Amino acid sequence: MKIKLHAKAEQDLQEALDYYFEIDSKLEKKFISHLEQIFNKILKFPNLYPFETKTAQKTLMSTFPYIVIYEQYEDIIMILAIFHTSRNPIK
Repeated sequence: MKIKLHAKAEQDLQEALDYYFEIDSKLEKKFISHLEQIFNKILKFPNLYPFETKTAQKTLMSTFPYIVIYEQYEDIIMILAIFHTSRNPIK
């Protein structure tokens, strides 16, 4: 199984990286490292996290104010969003 990012998740990720890079490049690297840990845990234990909808699951990033939302398919985990928790959830 492998991770794929939906176009929306790629956009979310780029926005987060740009934001943290502006503050400090070390913070950007820390965000990437933490996100990689989350992705690895999702790959290892895809059923560990609760369902947000009928098909999408979510996990919180403990160090950063983000939620990772994903769906499982036969051979991939599709990351649908890397969502900042202060955003309007309707988006």
